Amino acid sequence: MASNRSMAEQASETVNQASETAQEAANRVNEIGERVQSGARETGRHAQCQLHRMHLTEATIPDATRTLPKFISPRVHSFLDLAATLYYTGLGIAFAVQRKKGPAIAAFINASMVGTVSALTDYKGTGRKPIDFKMHGSLDAIQAMTAALAPELHGFAGDMEARFFWVQAANEALVISSTDWDMGMPAPTLRRVA
Repeated sequence: MASNRSMAEQASETVNQASETAQEAANRVNEIGERVQSGARETGRHAQCQLHRMHLTEATIPDATRTLPKFISPRVHSFLDLAATLYYTGLGIAFAVQRKKGPAIAAFINASMVGTVSALTDYKGTGRKPIDFKMHGSLDAIQAMTAALAPELHGFAGDMEARFFWVQAANEALVISSTDWDMGMPAPTLRRVA
């Protein structure tokens, strides 16, 4: 009986120690999370301040290409976005089947970026969707950079799969420079910009 009681006391003590350790770990994780969140807020404020100083807006990238020939309308651009979403989704599936984790993840990230931005874009300039067409152009530039950097970030820059991302990033740059961004903006916005 004495040994059973002693074993029960040891088990209880072990459970208490484990509970205390778990609580301490949870407190540390919470503390780290608060520091990360605070740092992220500060970084965001700093980035906003820098963008403001540089006079960057959602129209900066589309307006930078204003002098180039424009032959892609908002409607055609929406179809190209659908094609890009399908392209990246297909790549992601193909790479996943081949067990190429880095390229598959990169492809699915790009597919979700293009698809989400497209779903939220006001291609017609009606104001019914939250992303106006010029903001879409700036987000396209971010997505193109994401595609171009994906091979390096996901560890397959030296592999053949990287070419799929670099070619599509170059294609996206061509589409950005050839799209008539003003055509998809509401008329009052155009008057303010002009």
